[in-house]
Order: sequence, then structure tokens, then C-alpha cells
Amino acid sequence: MELEKRRYSPDLIRQLEDPEYARAAAEYEAKARAERARRLQKERQKTGYSFDDFDYDEYEKSRYKPAYSYDDYLAAREAASHEAPPPRAARSGGGHDGGGRDHSRKKQKKPKKKKSLGRRIRRILLILIILIILLVAYIMSITSNLDRVDTSDYDLGISDKAAEDLKDYRNIAILGSDARKGEGYDGSRTDAIIILSINKKTGDVKMISVMRDSYVKMTGPDGELMLDKLTHAHAYGGGPNTIAALNRTLDLNIEEFVIFNWKAVADTVDTLGGIEVDVKKKEIGDLNHWGPETGKNVGKKYHKIKKKGVQTLDGVQATTYCRIRKNSGGDKGRGDRYKKVMSAVMKKAATHPWKAGALSKDVMPQIRTNMSQTDLMSFMAQFPRYDIGKSISWPKANNYYDGLLNEVWYVVPRTLETNVKWLHKKAFGQTGYKLSKQCRQINEEIIYTTGVM
Repeated sequence: MELEKRRYSPDLIRQLEDPEYARAAAEYEAKARAERARRLQKERQKTGYSFDDFDYDEYEKSRYKPAYSYDDYLAAREAASHEAPPPRAARSGGGHDGGGRDHSRKKQKKPKKKKSLGRRIRRILLILIILIILLVAYIMSITSNLDRVDTSDYDLGISDKAAEDLKDYRNIAILGSDARKGEGYDGSRTDAIIILSINKKTGDVKMISVMRDSYVKMTGPDGELMLDKLTHAHAYGGGPNTIAALNRTLDLNIEEFVIFNWKAVADTVDTLGGIEVDVKKKEIGDLNHWGPETGKNVGKKYHKIKKKGVQTLDGVQATTYCRIRKNSGGDKGRGDRYKKVMSAVMKKAATHPWKAGALSKDVMPQIRTNMSQTDLMSFMAQFPRYDIGKSISWPKANNYYDGLLNEVWYVVPRTLETNVKWLHKKAFGQTGYKLSKQCRQINEEIIYTTGVM
């Protein structure tokens, strides 16, 4: 009985080595082992505790009955592995499901930390606001050097019909002045007239060149309306008079214009590092003939062009390319080349935004416009989505008289009505277009004055 009061351990067996005690100890050990195995299985059922996670030291600390050795633990684990798994508790309302699964104990998931949706939205909005403010400040800074004029008091000749028919189009007149180095814009003529027509919904862009000698209705030097060649409209009344003449005669809705001289073209191209142009063989002679004069006018040296094909033109070469016409397609050919240069400049500027600061400093003081900084900001912000398509020349090819009237060279449409209908179908998709009242009157006046039909 004294042995029963003593704590069992393998060392005690080795000390006593008594056969009778050994038998008693073996029985005791077997009972204890079975009891411990039942206890562990019970614990496993209640908590899902696994032998794989069993920590013997932790068990030793929590035990309340005589401890067992590590050998006991291994034996109990081996015995448990050969026994059938205990039945799992049925879920409330009845036992297992049809597949024998037990859903009474679901695996617990760690709670996820949910960020506040409102906080994330506020953070994104704040970032967007900061970016917009920075973009606005940048555009405002680079457009602050423009030579800006106010045209709010001018009659721009837009009919009610044109305003309604073309409400989805933003048409901007791009005017190339023939002013030389050191000359101002006032009193100068326009060598090139391009209408940049932007579809507000789709972003499609068309460039419409109008021949400088086109016979149109404008305000003359005495303030009265008269028929004259388009290039003179700027000499009589600047940009507002030019776009008013285009609006009256072609049924357009132009409200904005940009004017620059040949030095501005040369400086723009040089600032951008040149532009790619496909020079035709027949153009090389005119380029090298008029190039030195262009260089003198813009204050830069002309470099002779020696080969045809696609090549990088510098500022003076590109400006000369815009100006030539004698043996290179006449006025229509010049308009086409001007559109090619303009398109190349726009694409180069769009892919080299870091050049904007230099353009603002060196070029923009040479450019005159009636566009506000807000108008320019909306144009520049949307420029990446614009898709420049095929260009259009007006009047329609082989549908005008090109010659002398009263010893002055004019381009007279055959007839104005036919050419205006063609333009609205080609540029704006308006089939069966009907002219406004003022355009019909100008059409009749041109026929009566020139006899060209």
C-alpha cells in the first residue's frame, strides 16, 4: 500500500525491481494509459485539438493527475491512431446531411480588416482634385504669353441655321500671316487658311483648307460688306473679319481663330526638334529657290535639301515647305502642304509635352488668338482623344474658276451653292444640305457679279 502512495516513474521501477510491484505497476500503467487516451479523445472532440499540435511541456503544467512520461504520450498517440474516429455531433435539428458530412462545427475564419469605402473614395477624389489643379495651373502658365484679342463685340457672321446645324462641331480657324520678321499682324494678309473641325462627340478631326484667293463676302476697308479674295479679309479687319467671311460664305460657325507668322512656324518646329515630312522630287527646286528668302525673313539659316522622300525638316525648311506654290501645285498644293506640317507639329507636340515650357516662352508671344485660357485649356485637355482624319480642300477640285476678273486673280466657286453643299456633306455628313438665307444671297451675288456658273 505504501507503493500506491508513491509517485510512479520509470526510475522507481529500476530502484525497486520487485516482481510483485512490477506486476502491480504494469496494471496501473495500462489503466492510466487507457484513461489518458480517453481523456485526450474527449478533449479532441470538444475543441478540435490535434495530437500534431500537442505540447507535452504545456500539458505537464496543466495536469492535475499524476503525469505520464513522453513514452506514455507516444503509446497513447499510437493507440488513438488505430481506433475509429469518434462520431461528430449532429447539427441542430437532426444528424448528418445526405453526404454524411457534419456541419455542426464550422471552420472559423479570421476576421478581415475592412477599410472604409467612404474613406477610400475621399482619398481618390482628393488625388484627382490635386491633379486637376496642377494641370490647370500648368496650362494657364504656358498659355499666359499669347497675344490675346477680345472679339466679344464683333459680328462673326454666324447664321442661326449654321449655329443649330453645327452645334456638335467646334471649328477653329488657323491663319498663317505673311508678316515678315519685325512686322506686326495688323494689315498683313493670310497666306494659308485652315479650318480645324472637331466633332465634339467622337473626337474626329478634319482639316479644311480654303484657297487664299477664294471669292467671299467680307467687311471692306470702309466698313461695308463686299466681295473680295479671302486673303484680304485679314488686312481689312484681322482675324474677326476673316472668320466672319468664312461663316457668311460657307455657312459655318467659327468663333475662334489662331494667327501666326512664318517665324512662329520656324521657331515651333525647331523647338520640337524638327518634323518628319515626305518631300516630293518636284518640290525640291522650289524649296531650294525660296529657302534662303525664308531664312532671311525669319532670321535663320536655310539648309539646302538634297534628296526626296521622308526626312526631318528643320524650322526654316518646314516654313519654306508651307510657302512654296509656283511649281508645286499652286494655291491648292500650298494648302495641302500647310496641313501636313500642321498635322506633324500637332502630333509631335502631343508626344513631347515637356517641350510646352519652351514653346510658351519662345513661340506663344508670336501667336495672336481670341481664345481664352479656359478655351485653350479645354482644347489641350481633350487633344489626346482627337483623331486627325483626311483633309479637305475648298472649293472642290475642278469645280471653280481660277483666273483674272478685272485684272485681279480670283478663285470663284462654280457655284457657291454647289460647293457649300459638297463641303457640308464631306466635312459634317449633312446630305441634302440647304443653304441659309444669307448664303443663298451671296451665291446669287457672286453669279451676278462674275458671271461664273
